[in-house]
Amino acid sequence: MRLLTLVAVAALAAGVCHYRASRLARAGRDRQAVSDALLEERVRSDVADVVSTPVQVRCIGGVVTLRGTVRLAERDLVLAAVLALPGVTQVTNFLETDEPVGDLGPMLSGIASGV
Repeated sequence: MRLLTLVAVAALAAGVCHYRASRLARAGRDRQAVSDALLEERVRSDVADVVSTPVQVRCIGGVVTLRGTVRLAERDLVLAAVLALPGVTQVTNFLETDEPVGDLGPMLSGIASGV
């Protein structure tokens, strides 16, 4: 009888420890999500101060992804502003510039002319 009571108490203690560990893990994920959302808002605010066109911002775990079209002169300013923010660990740059592509020439354009 005492052995059965001891096993029941041990199982209860293990369940309590598991419950507390899972709550702490969930709380850590919630804080990460909140800090990502906060960082995303900070990045949006700083980017809006630098560029004249809208830029899409996404942040996951401190990695910021930027998408949109900006002027050539604004691109480096945007990247520098985002990298200067605390909490940003990496910037994935999918920004496009509005500069003209230019003439690639007959051999570089992908179409070989026999002339």
